[in-house]
Amino acid sequence: MAGMETTSTTLRWALLILMDNPDKQEKIRDELLSVVGRSRRLTMADKPKLPYFVAAINELQRVANMLPFIFFHRCTEGTVIGGKFIPEDTLTFPQIFSVMKEDAVFERPEEFLPERFLAEDGKTVNRATLERMVAFGLGKRQCVGEGLARLEMFLVLGSILLHYRLEPTEPIDMTPQFGQVLNPKPFKCRVAPL
Repeated sequence: MAGMETTSTTLRWALLILMDNPDKQEKIRDELLSVVGRSRRLTMADKPKLPYFVAAINELQRVANMLPFIFFHRCTEGTVIGGKFIPEDTLTFPQIFSVMKEDAVFERPEEFLPERFLAEDGKTVNRATLERMVAFGLGKRQCVGEGLARLEMFLVLGSILLHYRLEPTEPIDMTPQFGQVLNPKPFKCRVAPL
């Protein structure tokens, strides 16, 4: 259930964000069409040839960030975090939000900038930025469904963008609805065949 909910929510955010950034949507589509064309389906074998699209997926997951808090953790020993001492047996409540939206690595965090995940050549992965992208958590508690979620985002979103243009039919509202995850408000869009 968790994997289905988070992937479908990420896809809803992706549609909304791409409608709000039509220039980025077109850039992704241009890259997809140059690699895949219209005569075949997108496959995972195409991924290395689609650096901008892969960067856009990372940025979509950073911006969407529908799980700003992760489960409680207990410190097994006293430690110092950000100059503050955390005693042993203290319950902590890690916030992914603070990394994804307030980290200095993500300049202008309120903007959708897939380019931040690419080096200056526009093709090579920016490792420093990618290492700070913790949408799936870290370490032994990292989401076990990360691989499947990334695969689904790549294939589903890529297939949509290869065949359709996403256009808003009403003003775009990026205010999240709070619940177990941060959902976009219900919205309507025009899915225009290419």
